[in-house]
Amino acid sequence: MPKNNKIYWFEGVTEKGTKALLNDENPKFNWLRPQRNRRILVVLLGPGIVLVALGSYWPTLKTNLSLSNGVDLIVYSVTAIFVILAVVGGYSLLRISVRSIADAPDELLDERQIQVRNTSIRYAYYLMGYIVLALMLLMLFGPEVQMFQPEGNDGSYLVIATLFAFASMPSMVLAWREKDI
Repeated sequence: MPKNNKIYWFEGVTEKGTKALLNDENPKFNWLRPQRNRRILVVLLGPGIVLVALGSYWPTLKTNLSLSNGVDLIVYSVTAIFVILAVVGGYSLLRISVRSIADAPDELLDERQIQVRNTSIRYAYYLMGYIVLALMLLMLFGPEVQMFQPEGNDGSYLVIATLFAFASMPSMVLAWREKDI
């Protein structure tokens, strides 16, 4: 009889996957566990999210960089694909490095892990307030953006970057603060 694999819809995880990360001592991921390497992941993921957001300002950047029509599409396409894949890959490595504690439900964590997770979520909430404030100021004082525009600055990349930031910020705070995970 197959063992049930409970799905935690709100957290976006499964019981089996979370337990595997919490209890995993797989040597191929040991290099991710030290605080120094986790901090390097956080430092690399931050500019990656900023680069995704800059995709909204591509027409303005293209004009300022004086790229020709043939070259700009290739540069934009390759850069956009590479940056988005790098951010998704970095986020996946970050979740593995913190053993998915930031995304785990209470019933799969012990008391210390729950306290660490809740504190990290609280700090991530504060940081996201500042990031949203910065984005609002950018939208007010920066080049004009509109959603889903074929011509001009398209704000959809700002939305994607904000979603990446909201999803990864608790894990980023946890990776930065905790010595041993």
